[in-house]
Amino acid sequence: MGRGLVAGAAAGVVLVAAMAAGLLPTGLVLAAAVAERARMLLPLDVVAWLIVRLKFAAKPLGFWTSMVAVVAACGGLGAAAAVLPGDARAAAAAVAAGVAAGLAVVAAAPAHTYLAASLGAYGAPNAGAEAWARIALGIAAGAVLVGLVYLAGLTLLDGARARRTLPAGGAGGAGVARREFLARSVAVGAATAGAAGVLAWLWATAAQAAAAVASAFQRVRGLPPEVTPNDQFYVISKNAAGLDPRLDGRRWRLEIAGLVGRPVTLTLDDIRAMPSVARYHTLICISNEVGGDLIGNAHWKGVRLRDVIQRAGGVNPRAIRFAFRSADGYTEGIPVADAMQPDVMLAYEMNGVPLPPEHGFPLRLLIPGLYGMKNPKWITKIEAVSTHFTGYWQASGWSDEAVVQTASMIRTPGDGGTVAAGEVGLGGVAFAGDRGISGVEYSTDGGRTWKPAEVKPALGPYTWVLWAAVWKPDGPGRYTLRVRARDGGGVVQTAAERPTSPDGATGHHIIRVQVR
Repeated sequence: MGRGLVAGAAAGVVLVAAMAAGLLPTGLVLAAAVAERARMLLPLDVVAWLIVRLKFAAKPLGFWTSMVAVVAACGGLGAAAAVLPGDARAAAAAVAAGVAAGLAVVAAAPAHTYLAASLGAYGAPNAGAEAWARIALGIAAGAVLVGLVYLAGLTLLDGARARRTLPAGGAGGAGVARREFLARSVAVGAATAGAAGVLAWLWATAAQAAAAVASAFQRVRGLPPEVTPNDQFYVISKNAAGLDPRLDGRRWRLEIAGLVGRPVTLTLDDIRAMPSVARYHTLICISNEVGGDLIGNAHWKGVRLRDVIQRAGGVNPRAIRFAFRSADGYTEGIPVADAMQPDVMLAYEMNGVPLPPEHGFPLRLLIPGLYGMKNPKWITKIEAVSTHFTGYWQASGWSDEAVVQTASMIRTPGDGGTVAAGEVGLGGVAFAGDRGISGVEYSTDGGRTWKPAEVKPALGPYTWVLWAAVWKPDGPGRYTLRVRARDGGGVVQTAAERPTSPDGATGHHIIRVQVR
């Protein structure tokens, strides 16, 4: 049993490493799918509590816990197989290799079903086709990989055992070991060859599904651009109109002070000279009402906040929060543990140009998963403090944690509009902060029934997604349309209507249209 446990666990480690390194056909997509399925086993209240309390740590903790479970499961299967007698174990090895190929065939069934749905065989197109095909492909490849590593591990362990127990000159035992190794290799090779054809077919299926998704988006007009132009990006500040700061980048300075190793003052050139990072990132205002337009997605460039803090010698262990101070008097408090995460950015460019004045020139903060008010603009000072520093809006009763609520919006057709009978294009955006979006559904009967919409792959882990669907009304009349989304953990957007204060608005976006 011990040998089987070691061989199985080794196979699990190789499988996890292959997924994380992107060596399997699906790469991290399959690993993330495993983690998401594991998260869906938790009660929703527990998931919500973990997201709010752990924030940045929630996703990596859930991901790697799931990967450890994969290794443990492989080890358990290996231990169970190893208790069989030698001949039975060899037979079981051949059966296991066959099961690996069978998994590819079984996994192909949902892939074909979803492909047919994506092409409209069952009504509205389905966005899941490509994802399911790729996941099926990854499952099949992973099963074959585990089988190969497990058999190789058992063979090596058996060979080592045989060498320790054979008498001097016992060549006969070595020949038996070689014949057993050959038999196992032939069995696995045959299974792998059979699986390879299925994998190639699944790969073609995934490509066709991707093309089907693209065509669905081409049929819907009126969708917003995936990247919001700077002049169309929403602008919110605490200041009266015309009183936002206009700073001179040559004279501007960033002060790092408080409980740090050594206080420093940096120029804009100093910051631009540091190693840069860039990504797409969506911002949404906590004051955005259900279906509102205080949301935008842009490509940002800057530096990691923790790299800037390291320029000041790091953080004193007594510090619990960073106090951010801006040129207009705005303040914000962020826990040190959150602020020092690798994806927290101090941005100085937006969509390829220096930050426009209204968006925080010369420097602003970007924190994944939090509402816009936690991302101050025009930053001039960052101070590490040992007190629970509260920001400008928190002092007025707004949420201190400000975790983005799952939101989805209908952007086409417009509310109260009239559309022609036939095919009606529906579409919009959905966003759930750093949790991502796993699906979008729409209803044309006021929420009694729901249909899946196509979801375009996100530009990054912290961006919105576009969704689209083609609806065929039953006939003329007035219809009530609504939309809802599922976040990356599978949690369905709540229908409960709550106002923007203090934690951000919730509820389904509802519009009404007249069909001629």
